[in-house]
Amino acid sequence: MQILKYLAALWIALIFYAVSSLFAGAAGFSAYGQLNSEKEKQLANLRRLQAINQDIRGKTEALIHDEDTISVYARELGYGNGKEHFIRIAGLDGKQKNRISAGELLLPGVPGGVDDKSLRIASIAIALAIILSFAVVDILHPVKKA
Repeated sequence: MQILKYLAALWIALIFYAVSSLFAGAAGFSAYGQLNSEKEKQLANLRRLQAINQDIRGKTEALIHDEDTISVYARELGYGNGKEHFIRIAGLDGKQKNRISAGELLLPGVPGGVDDKSLRIASIAIALAIILSFAVVDILHPVKKA
């Protein structure tokens, strides 16, 4: 009967390790939630990049097929046809040019979580503390023999 309480300490440590791994471990619910939020960030960035891509495709198609669009871009670059004369005023930047954004580089975050080694050390420490407390109780209160 005495050995069962010492084995119970080992089972308690094992249960602590399993539960803490499930909730706070590197592959637990906490890390899963962080990975899921990172996935949402990446998907939102992907949608923004796809919108930029559609905008660039539209501008490319306009430049291929529409002469007015070509002339607008040429004027922004300082070119014109033979009948046009440009007057530049020093110190003014002029009209804001159409800038195409390349998007944003979104680096994935590393999911957090307690590493497995720390959980093992904590569960071993719990088991040793329980076993030590049982041993102290057994030493201080000797079993009465009837």
